[in-house]
Amino acid sequence: MQQDQLDPERSLNRPDSEKRPDEALDLQLLERQHQLSRQQVFRFVLTQLMVTIVLSAILLFFDRIVAYSSLTGGLIATLANAWLAIKVFRVKPTVAAENLLTTFYIGEIGKFVFTGAMFMIAFVLIKPISVVALLLTYLFIHLTPAVQNVFVKD
Repeated sequence: MQQDQLDPERSLNRPDSEKRPDEALDLQLLERQHQLSRQQVFRFVLTQLMVTIVLSAILLFFDRIVAYSSLTGGLIATLANAWLAIKVFRVKPTVAAENLLTTFYIGEIGKFVFTGAMFMIAFVLIKPISVVALLLTYLFIHLTPAVQNVFVKD
């Protein structure tokens, strides 16, 4: 097997005249799939934000504390997911698999740290707070991509 087949980055940097015809097509398909995945992830994050806002607005009619607690939980989930999406999709799909996996792991660790920090800040700074509303909305917002996949077909 040629070294260029093992290293897509090297293959990408070669002049087109040196590339195999199917190799250029493979890179185009990879870039297209990366772009479609990126669009889908950012639609999920946008949906999470919209659901958070709508749910909090509805809850505002019943209880102000529950509404802003719900908003806080939804924003923690949405912002953490947005951060991970930005971190992961900033990397080109042609980098070595090890680098891509490392970026994903670092992104997940950062997401956990960000989420934990936001929960601590919420519990320390927001008084009074409805812990049940915050946690239920946080969990509910994580389900929105699955629900969106069922009801919205691309």
